[in-house]
Amino acid sequence: MRNLRERWGTVYPEIVERWETKAYALLAFLRHPKPIRRYLYTTNRLKRLAKEVKRRTKVAEVFCNEGAVENLLYLVLSQLGEAWGARRLRGFAEI
Repeated sequence: MRNLRERWGTVYPEIVERWETKAYALLAFLRHPKPIRRYLYTTNRLKRLAKEVKRRTKVAEVFCNEGAVENLLYLVLSQLGEAWGARRLRGFAEI
């Protein structure tokens, strides 16, 4: 952390300060076993989820009320949960 402050502290003081105060949260994934770390710091699943929700809501375009949107989101999330729950992720069997 000292090197970070020396090198970048004058250029990006706010970012360096955040790193110093929040490093424990930013690097929390390092506490997990190495084979599964890439699943923790990647955003692929989040992007896939957002894309699927967008695709499903685009078809309907107009919803009669908030309950209809909630029902659709529930169905999309439950379907993805079943599909993702059935997958075997590399690295988890090694733990």
